Amino acid sequence: MLNQYRYAKVLLVFAVTGCFCVAIGAPEEIRRERPGTLFSPSRIPLLEDPGRDVWQKPDEVLKALDIKRGQVVADIGAGSGYLTAKLSERVGESGIVYAVDIQQEMVAYARKKLMDRGLKNVVVVLGDMDDPKLPPEKMDTIILLSTYHEIAKPIEFMKKLKLALKPRGKLAILEFTDESPIGPPLKFRLPEDVVMDEMQQADFILLQKHTLLLPYQCFLVFTASNS
Repeated sequence: MLNQYRYAKVLLVFAVTGCFCVAIGAPEEIRRERPGTLFSPSRIPLLEDPGRDVWQKPDEVLKALDIKRGQVVADIGAGSGYLTAKLSERVGESGIVYAVDIQQEMVAYARKKLMDRGLKNVVVVLGDMDDPKLPPEKMDTIILLSTYHEIAKPIEFMKKLKLALKPRGKLAILEFTDESPIGPPLKFRLPEDVVMDEMQQADFILLQKHTLLLPYQCFLVFTASNS
């Protein structure tokens, strides 16, 4: 009888331990929220931090996108103009950069910054959540850097961006991964498969997926399916 009691007690310990291991081993489901909150203009110093280049690798990103002198490109969700300034230098005086943001404070900051640097090939645009307000069929490349998750109606918005692309033009989306130690709250981050599915619904196809370039972000490049 004593042996049976000990045996039953051992089984109970293993059962409880097993349940506990399952509980702590199972990943907690993340409840996603769309759209993510807009990046506050009060946090512009974070966007402009020189140390950002270490992990954002803007020069390598633009090289991967084959941005050249004379091209017409758009920076959607341009914010403080961090990437806009680098695009401006890369396309040169013969090129044009459209810097689009929906926050007046961001637009004002970027405009002054670009003016102070003497960058005259940039058109700063105050867009809105439903319309980037870009001219049709002018863009060689459109970039959304940490912006896609802030768009309320992504499929409709991507279709408007598609109208702004030249035939065979490219659209790049860079978003923080769930594993990244920096970036927006997890609930605002978008799994790669969600982005891919929505882009397919907007009639885009994947051209390239840069998996090793950036430590904290996925980097997807699309083109219109009818290009």
